[in-house]
Amino acid sequence: MPFLSDSNVLIDVSRGNAGAIKYVDRLAEPWALSQVTAMELIVGARDKRDLATIDGFLSLYPVVPLSDSIGAGAYRLLKTYAKSHGLHVFDSLVAATAMEKALTLVTLNRKHYQMIEGLQLEVPDY
Repeated sequence: MPFLSDSNVLIDVSRGNAGAIKYVDRLAEPWALSQVTAMELIVGARDKRDLATIDGFLSLYPVVPLSDSIGAGAYRLLKTYAKSHGLHVFDSLVAATAMEKALTLVTLNRKHYQMIEGLQLEVPDY
C-alpha cells in the first residue's frame, strides 16, 4: 500500500466525480486510508442511507488504525507546524499516519501539508 488517500479525494469519488474516479482507478498500487479519514467520511454522511453507503465503501479498503506512535508523531508535527503554518489536529494525524507507514499522501490540499519535512505528497490533477 504505497498510497494513503485524504478525505477530499474520497469525497470526490463518492460524489461521482469522473476525474477522481479515474485517478483512483489509475493508482498502480493499492491504497489505504487513515482511521481519521474514515471518521471524517462518516461524519459527513447526510443521512442513514448515506452512512450505510459510506460504511460499505470503507469496508472495501484497508484502514490504518491510530496507534500510540502515530499519536506521538502527530504531536511532534503540531509542535513544529501548528503555529507557524496552521496545521490542524486531524491533518497532523493523517500526515503522521502516512509518515509512520511510509505511504505517499494523496490529497487535494497541498497547502495543508507541503511544509511537512519527510512527508511524501501527491496532488491529483483531475
